[in-house]
Amino acid sequence: MTWRRETSGGRLLDQLSTPACIGFTQAWLEWRGEAVAPHRGQLRLEQIAQHLRWLSVMEVRSPEDMVFRLVGTAINDTRGRELTGTTLKDLSLAKDWPRRAAITWAVASHPAGLTHRVLFEYTLGPPVYSEYVCLPVFSETPGTPVQVFTIREPVEDVSLTLPQLKTAYNHVGEGNRFIDIGAGVPSADLLPEPIESLSI
Repeated sequence: MTWRRETSGGRLLDQLSTPACIGFTQAWLEWRGEAVAPHRGQLRLEQIAQHLRWLSVMEVRSPEDMVFRLVGTAINDTRGRELTGTTLKDLSLAKDWPRRAAITWAVASHPAGLTHRVLFEYTLGPPVYSEYVCLPVFSETPGTPVQVFTIREPVEDVSLTLPQLKTAYNHVGEGNRFIDIGAGVPSADLLPEPIESLSI
């Protein structure tokens, strides 16, 4: 499967390649209805049951405090370790953390979405890209942190090449683009490259 690359504008669903990212995005759109983002009580995770193993849920408490509340089994299997309860800062290189923190905080607080890809190396075979979509979910209770739901899936089958190498840290990734979910987007200057945003 090839990675479809756009340099400006466009709609998110037109850019996605993997079943998990497409299925999650379609479900998220249904859950939110006319709102900017869905609330937790509106989620119907059974609609994406076949993709849950690629889902992670991060609670964004502040620009410095972001913790993974749920990490799917396929992600843990790929990484060779359990990531639930880990903070994003712990999974980031020191040089990457300021930018990653700013991007993630912008997604949760603006709110907006984010898509990117990461090239991972595996025990066997060549490196393979994983496709990512990150979208916010609001709390039912005012003042409770926003959660960022992230779905990822390799663009090729890596089941026979696991585990992933270099599992200590998450990479910033390539082709980072904000997604306008109806509230506009943060400044593209936050991104590694100022690539134009997508619409949802």
